[in-house]
Amino acid sequence: MFKKKFSLHDRLNAKDFELIFESIMKHSKDGLFVVDSTGMVVMVNRATEEMFDFKSSQVLGRNVKDLVDEGFYEPSVSALVIKQKKAISLIQTTRNKKKILSTGIPIFDSQGAILFVLVNDRDISHINRLAETLEIEDIQEDKMRMDFSDLGLAANHFESMVIKSPAMEKIIRTAVRAAKYDVPLLITGKSGVGKSMIAKLIHQLSDRRHFPFADLNCGAITASVIESELFGHESGAFTGASQKGKKGLFEIADKGTLFLDEIGEIPLPAQAKLLKFLESMELMRVGGVKSIKINTRIIAATNRNLEQMVEEKLFRSDLYFRLNVVPLEIPALTERKEEIVPLATFFLNQLNKKFKTSKLLSKPAQNLICEYNFPGNIRELENLIKRLVTMTEGDVIETEHLPSIFSQTNVSSSVSIKKENYKETIKAFELKIINKVIKKYGSQRKAAKVLGISQSTLSRKLKNMSPPLIVH
Repeated sequence: MFKKKFSLHDRLNAKDFELIFESIMKHSKDGLFVVDSTGMVVMVNRATEEMFDFKSSQVLGRNVKDLVDEGFYEPSVSALVIKQKKAISLIQTTRNKKKILSTGIPIFDSQGAILFVLVNDRDISHINRLAETLEIEDIQEDKMRMDFSDLGLAANHFESMVIKSPAMEKIIRTAVRAAKYDVPLLITGKSGVGKSMIAKLIHQLSDRRHFPFADLNCGAITASVIESELFGHESGAFTGASQKGKKGLFEIADKGTLFLDEIGEIPLPAQAKLLKFLESMELMRVGGVKSIKINTRIIAATNRNLEQMVEEKLFRSDLYFRLNVVPLEIPALTERKEEIVPLATFFLNQLNKKFKTSKLLSKPAQNLICEYNFPGNIRELENLIKRLVTMTEGDVIETEHLPSIFSQTNVSSSVSIKKENYKETIKAFELKIINKVIKKYGSQRKAAKVLGISQSTLSRKLKNMSPPLIVH
């Protein structure tokens, strides 16, 4: 006797579907907009209301043609879907000049007639601004048609990027161009500058975006297993090998992109095998006897000086030149200080949303952060903001909430300016500390107690150190 197999669909009744759909409409971050076969609006979710700046009561039961005539937005993707009876994507402009990437999907009945059109909307105004920054017309001169729809495909990645410096504008412009050419790329830069983010962006803008993006930190695994990770292995190829064999990352990322971070850590034997793959687009698993044809694009990254490693015979020169077809050198954060505060604000907003807080960075705190060199780059800045959001009481993050290294940086820079007058420098520094403690504790008496001196000594120091230095 056969047991009947039940699908998930069989387990759900009409009420279940209704609850699920209502939840999607309520919580989706993308705009969801449903019209019937005549173009009458039947459903609008909250994200759409915020995106288009209207209330559902203003549009429900109305025809999309009337909404366009009244200037709510233009053009209507749902009207085009009803007319052409196929899915359509286009850029809509709202009455507030926002750019919305809209995709209309027809829903047919059993006879092939349109019942409804489901429209998915995403605000890509930031893509619009970025496109202007990247000078899209210049890209078209290279016969690489790059329009808003292409950029919209990478919207998630653009949303997590802050581009406020000429140096990063140049990097993004190069990345956008390079995405259209199916060649290896080498991204260089110090740890924490955002190399993996650029690699993912290039993948999303390339023709490989519908296939896997795999990544490997070559410095995080031992030399003995790196070949197995990259090229896979056959059953029983070595002690501890899977009895079923294993696909390597090249096979996993077939037709897609493989990002090799810290490429300089790959040992020489694996370098030779990697070079052979780049030349033939074929690989052989560890312990294997036959070649496998693979179509994977490689994006490599490193924080090391590969040219120097080539000279020292630590990195193959032929592999270096194979990878370095399109070089991308991401500058350190200290070389693009105009991005520090915008990045800090971006991380702050993200964490406020995550932890349901409303923290703000005071202007003095912003100024102090800008003076720091951030050897850990963007990663260090992000971790700093996480620490400040979670450990600071109150909603305003002040200079005293910053780690001591920030005050030391500020003090050392001011001291270096005043070396010619040692005594005055010491007085200024001492007065600065006194004023800061007084401001924090509210009185000279309390400040003297904290500093471990008598109130009369503190008062005398303040009189002798004129003019007074007010710490903001």
